[in-house]
Amino acid sequence: MSISAQQVSIYCARVFAFLTLFTASLSAQAQSQCSDEGVQLQILGSGGPFGSDRASSAYLVWIDGQSRIMVDTGGGSFTRFHEAGAIIESLDLIALSHFHPDHSAELPALLWPRTGELTIAGPSGSADFPSLDEYLEGLLGPNGVFRVLNSRFEIEAITTDVGNITRGVGAHVSRFGDRVVSAYGVPHGDVPTLAYRVETPQGSIAFSSDQNGSDGVFADFVREVDVLVVHFAGNEDGSGRGDLHAKPSAWAEIANDAEVGSLVLSHIMSNADFDANLAALEEIWTGPLTIAEDLMCIEIE
Repeated sequence: MSISAQQVSIYCARVFAFLTLFTASLSAQAQSQCSDEGVQLQILGSGGPFGSDRASSAYLVWIDGQSRIMVDTGGGSFTRFHEAGAIIESLDLIALSHFHPDHSAELPALLWPRTGELTIAGPSGSADFPSLDEYLEGLLGPNGVFRVLNSRFEIEAITTDVGNITRGVGAHVSRFGDRVVSAYGVPHGDVPTLAYRVETPQGSIAFSSDQNGSDGVFADFVREVDVLVVHFAGNEDGSGRGDLHAKPSAWAEIANDAEVGSLVLSHIMSNADFDANLAALEEIWTGPLTIAEDLMCIEIE
């Protein structure tokens, strides 16, 4: 039986397509698994609140193959958490930056149907936003929405008073062996909001959270951090909510002033002009730069 050139061409095209899909699958699987040694930052959610193929804000710090610290629990983080192979039982801390839903909505989903002990950190409240204690009581308390979880977890709540933090220094949140977590109140409109810094013997990571960049000494809090995750949600042309999110040039100036090791751009908004904003940042910041993607792992050293 003879085989025509056209049949050979079709067969080769199908093999190539299969190999391409197989390679892409392996690549995605490899990307979603951090190393068993050292410290890595994993991006669980790199998006904002407007819906896209990115989950909303959520991050994991892995130490020697264990998921130890989670920062924020935005929409989609439940799925990404399990895709990453993380488990609640290994977490030393869940640190919540503020109580906009795209940063805090999926805590109950992450906890159900598990049991155990858990430490959760978060900000003090205001007239329009709950404190950490009020948030946990409203969701998980005996009369909370998800009261089914109340008897399943023993939770230690660590509240940081956003309005009573030494400027540029931050407040101690917790220590887990040789790992130290500190928090710093940042300006995000009228929303009580915390940035976080994680120190380990291998290196340091800071999370800017949502902020407008108007705190002139925020750079002191993130000074010489190895990796600074910034929420790249403000437009350089000033459109949108400038009282909530810093311009890209402001992030570049902060990074230069603080002499950070590298920048990670996250909280990428589908309604922002990303290309123009990136160009504005790169006019000032010329150091290492990573554009976050969900499940990406970044080595800290």
